[in-house]
Amino acid sequence: MSLPSGASFAGYIVSRVLGSGVTGEVYLVEDPQSMRRQALKVLSGELSADPDFKARFREETPIVVNLHYPHIVEVQERGQFDGRLYVAMEYIEGTSAAQLMTDRFPAVSPTDEVLATVTAIAGALDYAHLRGLTHRDVKPANILLADRAGGKQRILLTDFGIARQLAQAAGDATHVNVAYAAPEELSGGRVDGRADQYALAATAFHLLTGTPPVAHADPAAALRRHRDGKLPRLSDQRPELAHLDSVFAKALAERPEDRFETCHDFAQAASELAGLSTGERPEPEPDAESDDDETDTAAAPEDVAATTPEPDVPRKRGPRKVLVGAAVVALVVGALVAGIAIGRHTGTTPKQVAAPTPTTPAPPPAPLDGSYRIEAQRTKQTYNYVADPQPPDVSTWWAFRSSCTQKGCSAAAMQLDDNDHVQAMSPGGGSLFMQFADGEWQSAPVDLDFPCVGPDGSQSAQGTTMVLALRPQPNGEFVGEEVVTVRTDECGQRSAVIRVPTVASRTGEVPPAVAVPEPGSGPQSPELHPPSAAPTAAPFRPQH
Repeated sequence: MSLPSGASFAGYIVSRVLGSGVTGEVYLVEDPQSMRRQALKVLSGELSADPDFKARFREETPIVVNLHYPHIVEVQERGQFDGRLYVAMEYIEGTSAAQLMTDRFPAVSPTDEVLATVTAIAGALDYAHLRGLTHRDVKPANILLADRAGGKQRILLTDFGIARQLAQAAGDATHVNVAYAAPEELSGGRVDGRADQYALAATAFHLLTGTPPVAHADPAAALRRHRDGKLPRLSDQRPELAHLDSVFAKALAERPEDRFETCHDFAQAASELAGLSTGERPEPEPDAESDDDETDTAAAPEDVAATTPEPDVPRKRGPRKVLVGAAVVALVVGALVAGIAIGRHTGTTPKQVAAPTPTTPAPPPAPLDGSYRIEAQRTKQTYNYVADPQPPDVSTWWAFRSSCTQKGCSAAAMQLDDNDHVQAMSPGGGSLFMQFADGEWQSAPVDLDFPCVGPDGSQSAQGTTMVLALRPQPNGEFVGEEVVTVRTDECGQRSAVIRVPTVASRTGEVPPAVAVPEPGSGPQSPELHPPSAAPTAAPFRPQH
């Protein structure tokens, strides 16, 4: 299908063709209702006619249109028109990392610039993974680099419009780019977020050396290179990067379990070995949305890459204080108590489900049973990946129960009194509901309002979204973090990301006097179940 200038498609007016690729054509269009330019990707007839792909496309739509992160190109709408699936995205002016490599050839990208890109994209991928999506096509052509007003660079990942849910386990290697695809993708195995980590490492390898680690178009040949242990090292082409060999070897490991836990872990390890301290590590920009006075870029670099001046490495700046006085403690205590238990869930209506139906329970992967002390380590807090200690550390006590069925594992908890840990907290106590996914216990994202201090020193309140994750450790503890993302801009901090390391330590059995909710009876986590309510944007238009 080729749409001429002036044509109408799904209510959009076509301005011009931006490019085309194996997944479809991309057009610059105008939305007559908002009078804003957008990038419209019309998927190929092959994909649009595939019933399995079409079903996944519809299932993922409520999640994809609600991916709001500083380094993800936002999808405005997905639908079907005249038998073709389409994705409408924000339009951004810039270039792709692939085009930048072409423009620079034979020179390669500076290490600090590449690691700035890796850090930004790692955050985007981890954010999507927590919501049950894998990208499945991370590569230089799908990374946008654009300058904004004031010289601040935007680094964005695109093509989440055809992302796949983590729950879609296996078997489909169609449209895989062999140079960046993880071995489990090439062999048709189960794919999770660690496949995206592999692709990110392969992309970084390509940016640093000029060639990907596997330069084969044949999946079988690529798999043989892995199995024979013949992947190249960075130092083979750039000896000065020998100190990064071990990090890339881990991220590019043949077996997913041998890679880093998260994409951020990979980015952090690479930055530290490259001599970028935590305070120097490039950070996400605070505003991910395009403004009218900013130039826009094509949001589909796989198919097109507009050229712009070479981007600078993101500027470094000191952290800003997000919360005032008492909110330091409220962030942890209030978020855990009120937020997860009764907070308004991001973009969803909480869905109550019955307790697990009687079935043969699967063994818990890492049971959460007993009383636990949860310590939020504010002294190790980061603001946009920059160290921003906010003492004191804060502890709360919880009684947990967990159970597993063939459908998965759930946990529920009741907060205990701060002074008497054998009684439930009253008044002001709350419940906590989590589910086990991708090797960790995860809460649902929740919206919370907290006080803040603006650049001029004025006090206000801004909206945030909080997610708690806890990973089991060999010593019986659970280690993870609270991730708080600022959604609104009352204090000029929109899209800032605050990470608070968290440790849960078992202190004993559930006190007899404490009634813990039934696991699985609380709000369902979007990490395992797509939102059932209407998203903020119109998600999917029926075929006209």
